[in-house]
Amino acid sequence: ELYEKKKSLVKSKDIALKTGRDEGTIRNIMPVLRALGLVEAVPGPKGGYMPTSKAYESFSIPKQFRTLTVPIYSRSGENAGVTVTDILFKSVYSPDFCQVLLKVVGDVSKLDIGEELVVGPTPSGRMVIEGKIVGRDEIHGEILLEVINIVSIPKERVRNLMSKRLVSVPPNISVKEAAGILYREFIRAAPVIDGTSLVGMITGSDVARCASEDKLHQMVSEATSRRPVTIGMDEDILEAMNKMRRSSIGRLVVVDDQNRPVGIITRTDLLSRMLKPFEMVETVQK
Repeated sequence: ELYEKKKSLVKSKDIALKTGRDEGTIRNIMPVLRALGLVEAVPGPKGGYMPTSKAYESFSIPKQFRTLTVPIYSRSGENAGVTVTDILFKSVYSPDFCQVLLKVVGDVSKLDIGEELVVGPTPSGRMVIEGKIVGRDEIHGEILLEVINIVSIPKERVRNLMSKRLVSVPPNISVKEAAGILYREFIRAAPVIDGTSLVGMITGSDVARCASEDKLHQMVSEATSRRPVTIGMDEDILEAMNKMRRSSIGRLVVVDDQNRPVGIITRTDLLSRMLKPFEMVETVQK
Protein backbone atom coordinates (compact mmCIF):
# COMPACT_ATOMS: atom_id res chain seq x y z
CA GLU A 1 0.00 0.00 0.00
CA LEU A 2 2.79 2.42 0.89
CA TYR A 3 4.68 1.60 -2.30
CA GLU A 4 1.54 2.09 -4.41
CA LYS A 5 1.05 5.56 -2.93
CA LYS A 6 4.69 6.72 -3.07
CA LYS A 7 5.74 4.95 -6.28
CA SER A 8 9.22 4.82 -4.73
CA LEU A 9 11.20 2.79 -2.21
CA VAL A 10 9.59 2.44 1.21
CA LYS A 11 11.66 3.02 4.36
CA SER A 12 11.47 0.67 7.35
CA LYS A 13 10.41 3.68 9.44
CA ASP A 14 7.34 4.21 7.24
CA ILE A 15 6.38 0.54 7.53
CA ALA A 16 6.78 0.72 11.33
CA LEU A 17 4.48 3.76 11.55
CA LYS A 18 1.90 2.13 9.30
CA THR A 19 1.85 -1.18 11.18
CA GLY A 20 2.39 0.15 14.70
CA ARG A 21 5.53 -1.94 15.14
CA ASP A 22 9.03 -1.08 16.27
CA GLU A 23 11.41 -0.14 13.41
CA GLY A 24 13.92 -2.71 14.64
CA THR A 25 11.28 -5.42 14.36
CA ILE A 26 10.58 -4.40 10.77
CA ARG A 27 14.29 -4.57 9.92
CA ASN A 28 14.47 -8.07 11.38
CA ILE A 29 11.47 -9.25 9.34
CA MET A 30 12.60 -7.84 6.00
CA PRO A 31 15.51 -10.28 5.38
CA VAL A 32 13.03 -13.15 5.74
CA LEU A 33 10.62 -11.57 3.23
CA ARG A 34 13.54 -10.95 0.90
CA ALA A 35 14.63 -14.59 1.18
CA LEU A 36 11.07 -15.63 0.29
CA GLY A 37 11.23 -13.43 -2.82
CA LEU A 38 8.45 -11.12 -1.61
CA VAL A 39 10.45 -7.88 -1.42
CA GLU A 40 13.49 -6.30 -3.03
CA ALA A 41 15.86 -4.25 -0.88
CA VAL A 42 18.15 -1.42 -1.92
CA PRO A 43 20.84 -0.61 0.69
CA GLY A 44 22.12 2.81 1.66
CA PRO A 45 20.64 6.10 2.87
CA LYS A 46 18.59 6.43 -0.31
CA GLY A 47 17.52 2.79 -0.25
CA GLY A 48 14.42 1.03 0.96
CA TYR A 49 12.05 -1.77 0.07
CA MET A 50 9.66 -2.54 -2.76
CA PRO A 51 7.29 -5.50 -3.35
CA THR A 52 8.04 -8.09 -6.04
CA SER A 53 5.58 -9.52 -8.55
CA LYS A 54 5.55 -12.67 -6.40
CA ALA A 55 4.23 -10.60 -3.49
CA TYR A 56 1.36 -9.28 -5.60
CA GLU A 57 0.49 -12.80 -6.71
CA SER A 58 0.77 -14.24 -3.19
CA PHE A 59 -1.75 -11.73 -1.85
CA SER A 60 -4.03 -12.09 -4.92
CA ILE A 61 -3.87 -8.40 -5.80
CA PRO A 62 -5.67 -7.83 -9.15
CA LYS A 63 -3.33 -7.00 -12.02
CA GLN A 64 -4.98 -3.62 -12.64
CA PHE A 65 -3.90 -2.50 -9.16
CA ARG A 66 -0.31 -3.66 -9.42
CA THR A 67 2.60 -1.32 -10.03
CA LEU A 68 5.01 -3.32 -12.17
CA THR A 69 8.58 -2.24 -12.76
CA VAL A 70 10.27 -2.06 -16.14
CA PRO A 71 13.82 -3.40 -16.57
CA ILE A 72 16.81 -1.49 -17.95
CA TYR A 73 19.58 -3.18 -19.92
CA SER A 74 22.93 -2.09 -21.28
CA ARG A 75 23.63 -2.36 -25.01
CA SER A 76 25.41 -5.65 -24.33
CA GLY A 77 22.23 -7.11 -22.84
CA GLU A 78 23.33 -7.00 -19.19
CA ASN A 79 20.80 -5.95 -16.56
CA ALA A 80 21.71 -2.44 -15.42
CA GLY A 81 20.65 -3.13 -11.83
CA VAL A 82 17.90 -0.48 -11.76
CA THR A 83 14.22 -0.68 -12.65
CA VAL A 84 11.82 1.94 -13.97
CA THR A 85 8.65 2.89 -12.10
CA ASP A 86 7.54 5.72 -14.40
CA ILE A 87 8.36 7.15 -17.83
CA LEU A 88 7.78 10.81 -18.70
CA PHE A 89 8.24 12.03 -22.28
CA LYS A 90 9.84 15.45 -22.76
CA SER A 91 10.57 17.67 -25.79
CA VAL A 92 8.14 15.67 -27.95
CA TYR A 93 7.47 18.82 -29.99
CA SER A 94 11.06 19.03 -31.21
CA PRO A 95 11.70 17.78 -34.76
CA ASP A 96 15.33 17.03 -33.91
CA PHE A 97 15.27 15.08 -30.65
CA CYS A 98 13.08 13.59 -27.94
CA GLN A 99 13.89 12.93 -24.30
CA VAL A 100 12.40 10.71 -21.61
CA LEU A 101 12.70 11.13 -17.86
CA LEU A 102 12.88 7.78 -16.10
CA LYS A 103 11.81 7.45 -12.47
CA VAL A 104 13.92 4.55 -11.25
CA VAL A 105 14.64 2.35 -8.25
CA GLY A 106 18.27 1.36 -7.72
CA ASP A 107 21.75 2.83 -7.71
CA VAL A 108 21.94 5.22 -10.66
CA SER A 109 25.52 6.23 -9.77
CA LYS A 110 26.71 3.08 -11.55
CA LEU A 111 25.35 4.44 -14.85
CA ASP A 112 27.57 6.85 -16.77
CA ILE A 113 26.62 9.92 -18.78
CA GLY A 114 26.75 9.00 -22.46
CA GLU A 115 26.02 5.32 -21.79
CA GLU A 116 23.38 3.78 -24.05
CA LEU A 117 20.52 1.84 -22.46
CA VAL A 118 17.57 -0.28 -23.54
CA VAL A 119 14.43 0.22 -21.44
CA GLY A 120 11.54 -2.23 -21.47
CA PRO A 121 9.41 -3.75 -22.62
CA THR A 122 6.62 -2.06 -20.67
CA PRO A 123 3.95 -4.52 -19.46
CA SER A 124 0.90 -3.15 -21.29
CA GLY A 125 2.09 -1.23 -24.35
CA ARG A 126 5.12 -3.48 -24.98
CA MET A 127 7.19 -0.39 -25.60
CA VAL A 128 10.98 -0.56 -25.78
CA ILE A 129 13.07 2.62 -25.63
CA GLU A 130 16.69 2.87 -26.75
CA GLY A 131 18.47 5.96 -25.53
CA LYS A 132 21.63 7.67 -24.32
CA ILE A 133 22.02 9.01 -20.79
CA VAL A 134 22.30 12.82 -20.82
CA GLY A 135 21.53 13.42 -17.15
CA ARG A 136 20.93 11.70 -13.83
CA ASP A 137 19.67 12.65 -10.37
CA GLU A 138 20.91 10.27 -7.68
CA ILE A 139 18.93 11.98 -4.91
CA HIS A 140 15.53 11.68 -6.59
CA GLY A 141 16.28 8.50 -8.56
CA GLU A 142 15.89 9.93 -12.06
CA ILE A 143 17.62 9.32 -15.39
CA LEU A 144 17.25 11.59 -18.43
CA LEU A 145 17.62 9.81 -21.76
CA GLU A 146 17.98 11.23 -25.24
CA VAL A 147 15.85 8.88 -27.30
CA ILE A 148 17.55 6.97 -30.09
CA ASN A 149 14.66 4.71 -30.99
CA ILE A 150 11.21 3.70 -29.71
CA VAL A 151 9.52 0.46 -30.71
CA SER A 152 6.08 -0.75 -29.67
CA ILE A 153 4.39 -3.98 -30.79
CA PRO A 154 0.59 -3.77 -30.53
CA LYS A 155 -1.26 -6.54 -28.74
CA GLU A 156 -3.26 -8.13 -31.54
CA ARG A 157 -4.49 -11.61 -32.33
CA VAL A 158 -3.38 -13.30 -35.52
CA ARG A 159 -7.03 -13.84 -36.50
CA ASN A 160 -7.50 -10.07 -36.84
CA LEU A 161 -4.72 -9.68 -39.41
CA MET A 162 -4.69 -12.96 -41.32
CA SER A 163 -6.03 -13.35 -44.84
CA LYS A 164 -9.01 -15.69 -44.73
CA ARG A 165 -8.78 -16.24 -48.48
CA LEU A 166 -6.40 -19.17 -48.38
CA VAL A 167 -4.95 -20.00 -51.81
CA SER A 168 -3.80 -23.60 -51.59
CA VAL A 169 -2.37 -26.24 -53.92
CA PRO A 170 -3.34 -29.94 -53.98
CA PRO A 171 -0.47 -32.44 -53.69
CA ASN A 172 -1.40 -34.38 -56.83
CA ILE A 173 -0.80 -31.72 -59.49
CA SER A 174 2.46 -30.99 -61.30
CA VAL A 175 4.91 -28.32 -60.25
CA LYS A 176 4.21 -26.56 -63.55
CA GLU A 177 0.51 -26.35 -62.70
CA ALA A 178 1.37 -25.11 -59.22
CA ALA A 179 3.61 -22.44 -60.76
CA GLY A 180 0.63 -21.26 -62.79
CA ILE A 181 -1.44 -20.87 -59.60
CA LEU A 182 1.31 -18.87 -57.89
CA TYR A 183 1.64 -16.64 -60.97
CA ARG A 184 -2.10 -16.01 -61.40
CA GLU A 185 -2.59 -15.27 -57.70
CA PHE A 186 0.54 -13.09 -57.58
CA ILE A 187 1.91 -14.92 -54.52
CA ARG A 188 5.32 -16.40 -53.70
CA ALA A 189 4.17 -19.53 -51.90
CA ALA A 190 1.08 -21.57 -51.14
CA PRO A 191 0.24 -24.31 -48.63
CA VAL A 192 -0.20 -27.81 -49.98
CA ILE A 193 -3.47 -29.17 -48.61
CA ASP A 194 -4.79 -32.70 -48.94
CA GLY A 195 -8.45 -32.59 -47.96
CA THR A 196 -8.29 -30.66 -44.68
CA SER A 197 -4.72 -31.64 -43.82
CA LEU A 198 -1.71 -29.39 -44.31
CA VAL A 199 1.01 -31.54 -45.88
CA GLY A 200 3.56 -29.03 -47.18
CA MET A 201 4.37 -25.64 -48.67
CA ILE A 202 5.25 -24.99 -52.31
CA THR A 203 7.39 -21.89 -52.86
CA GLY A 204 8.80 -19.95 -55.77
CA SER A 205 12.20 -21.36 -54.84
CA ASP A 206 10.85 -24.90 -55.19
CA VAL A 207 9.51 -24.06 -58.65
CA ALA A 208 12.83 -22.48 -59.71
CA ARG A 209 14.76 -25.52 -58.44
CA CYS A 210 12.53 -27.92 -60.36
CA ALA A 211 12.84 -25.78 -63.50
CA SER A 212 16.65 -25.82 -63.27
CA GLU A 213 16.59 -29.61 -62.85
CA ASP A 214 14.02 -30.07 -65.65
CA LYS A 215 11.50 -31.54 -63.19
CA LEU A 216 8.47 -29.30 -63.69
CA HIS A 217 6.48 -32.44 -64.47
CA GLN A 218 7.07 -33.69 -60.91
CA MET A 219 4.12 -33.91 -58.52
CA VAL A 220 3.90 -31.14 -55.92
CA SER A 221 4.00 -33.75 -53.15
CA GLU A 222 7.51 -34.73 -54.33
CA ALA A 223 8.80 -31.19 -54.83
CA THR A 224 8.06 -29.39 -51.57
CA SER A 225 11.26 -28.78 -49.64
CA ARG A 226 10.02 -26.85 -46.64
CA ARG A 227 7.95 -28.11 -43.74
CA PRO A 228 5.13 -25.59 -43.24
CA VAL A 229 5.34 -23.39 -40.15
CA THR A 230 1.97 -22.78 -38.53
CA ILE A 231 0.50 -20.51 -35.89
CA GLY A 232 -2.79 -20.58 -34.00
CA MET A 233 -5.37 -17.99 -34.96
CA ASP A 234 -5.67 -16.77 -31.34
CA GLU A 235 -1.92 -16.36 -30.80
CA ASP A 236 -0.31 -12.94 -30.48
CA ILE A 237 1.23 -11.27 -33.53
CA LEU A 238 4.49 -10.96 -31.57
CA GLU A 239 4.73 -14.75 -31.62
CA ALA A 240 4.06 -14.64 -35.38
CA MET A 241 6.97 -12.22 -35.80
CA ASN A 242 9.26 -14.42 -33.72
CA LYS A 243 8.34 -17.54 -35.72
CA MET A 244 9.03 -15.77 -39.01
CA ARG A 245 12.38 -14.52 -37.73
CA ARG A 246 13.45 -17.89 -36.33
CA SER A 247 12.48 -19.74 -39.50
CA SER A 248 13.63 -17.01 -41.94
CA ILE A 249 10.28 -17.01 -43.73
CA GLY A 250 7.76 -14.35 -44.70
CA ARG A 251 4.48 -16.17 -44.11
CA LEU A 252 2.78 -18.54 -41.70
CA VAL A 253 -0.18 -20.84 -42.23
CA VAL A 254 -2.86 -20.06 -39.65
CA VAL A 255 -4.60 -23.07 -38.11
CA ASP A 256 -7.65 -23.45 -35.88
CA ASP A 257 -7.85 -25.38 -32.61
CA GLN A 258 -8.16 -28.64 -34.58
CA ASN A 259 -4.99 -27.83 -36.55
CA ARG A 260 -6.91 -27.22 -39.77
CA PRO A 261 -5.57 -24.47 -42.08
CA VAL A 262 -7.91 -21.48 -42.09
CA GLY A 263 -5.79 -18.61 -43.40
CA ILE A 264 -2.35 -17.14 -43.88
CA ILE A 265 -0.48 -14.23 -42.30
CA THR A 266 2.47 -12.53 -44.01
CA ARG A 267 5.13 -9.97 -43.19
CA THR A 268 3.12 -7.49 -45.24
CA ASP A 269 0.09 -8.03 -42.98
CA LEU A 270 2.23 -7.35 -39.91
CA LEU A 271 3.88 -4.29 -41.47
CA SER A 272 0.48 -2.89 -42.47
CA ARG A 273 -0.71 -3.19 -38.87
CA MET A 274 2.38 -1.37 -37.59
CA LEU A 275 1.82 1.45 -40.11
CA LYS A 276 -1.92 1.74 -39.45
CA PRO A 277 -1.66 4.63 -36.92
CA PHE A 278 0.62 6.60 -39.27
CA GLU A 279 -1.80 6.12 -42.16
CA MET A 280 -4.68 7.32 -39.98
CA VAL A 281 -2.78 10.49 -39.01
CA GLU A 282 -1.83 11.19 -42.64
CA THR A 283 -5.49 10.84 -43.66
CA VAL A 284 -6.64 13.27 -40.95
CA GLN A 285 -3.94 15.81 -41.83
CA LYS A 286 -5.01 15.82 -45.48
